[in-house]
Amino acid sequence: MTDLIYTRHGKTRMQQRGIRKADIPIILAYGTQIDDETYFMRNRDAAREIETRKREIQTLSRLVNRKVVIRDGRVITAYPSNPADQKRTLRRGRKKGLVK
Repeated sequence: MTDLIYTRHGKTRMQQRGIRKADIPIILAYGTQIDDETYFMRNRDAAREIETRKREIQTLSRLVNRKVVIRDGRVITAYPSNPADQKRTLRRGRKKGLVK
């Protein structure tokens, strides 16, 4: 459904109604499918996705400055990283071309 073709009528109506092309995939992904041709973004659909994103943001905030070491597909260790360790880790990553 990513290769949508927009008719002239569809483009005009979207422009008149403040709906962007980037909005359409979001409605298709998270809205409710009414029938084979119709998708509707309900309040509960939006609220569910907003709540999901809030939890993701909280998790990201909690994980700031945490470091995980993985070798051969196994977690070796995980810990909060102090400023000196962060600096050393980033410097090592830059030397290997992994960090910009």
